[in-house]
Amino acid sequence: MAATLKFSIVIATLNGARTLRRTLGSVFTQTCPDWEIIVQDGGSTDGTLDILKGCGSHLHWRSEPDNGIYDAWNKALERVTGDWVLFLGADDCLLHGRVLAQCRRHLAALPQRIQFAYGALLQGDGKEDGENICINRSLRDAYHFFLLDMPMQFPATFIRASLFRDHAFDTRYAIASDYEFAARLATRDNIARLPVRVAFMQRGGVSDNAATGAKLRRERDRILRTVVAPKAHEFVLAIADRHDDYDIALEPIPEG
Repeated sequence: MAATLKFSIVIATLNGARTLRRTLGSVFTQTCPDWEIIVQDGGSTDGTLDILKGCGSHLHWRSEPDNGIYDAWNKALERVTGDWVLFLGADDCLLHGRVLAQCRRHLAALPQRIQFAYGALLQGDGKEDGENICINRSLRDAYHFFLLDMPMQFPATFIRASLFRDHAFDTRYAIASDYEFAARLATRDNIARLPVRVAFMQRGGVSDNAATGAKLRRERDRILRTVVAPKAHEFVLAIADRHDDYDIALEPIPEG
């Protein structure tokens, strides 16, 4: 295993103080020591900056106006120094303290052609007695989803940092630029699946909100027509390559 493999956790936030401590804490408690947090704040006034000021040298933050989450991500990406990038929302969190250690073992063994590596995502309302769903797709299903919607859940998807040297998020999309980015840059053989439960995502975010549903559908429709359709043949071949790929078993969560 490569001893120098390092994670860059990118978080964009605006007035997210209510949940940001939990998000940051889920990274600070990781047993794997090789990580950094890059926070791009949009000019919060709710105490977010006080939280950031109290964190140590592993966290690098900047507060300035931006033009939305994808503009903030692009700004943050200019400062990453890791090998793999993971994007967390200010109300997302890593699922347990050994997530990065678990994922690191798999990521270190991947060939250089792999640019995206996704694991499973738990999604729920954050209540103790609430119901969580686990999104855990085989590679075959992930390629199939490109023809419908976002195939990889970003809070559970590691992206090789070198990919961002020449590529950025398209800020013309306010909600679905992660889908556009993945569809634009995915190939028949540059995606891998990690058999790991990676993160928890709070329901009700901008991509899971009735108030923004119509805009999201319009953006997805545009991406399907302009980005996915020209590559549909490649995605179909990727599905055919994995005709028997239905194995979606996950590793157990480490104890202790």
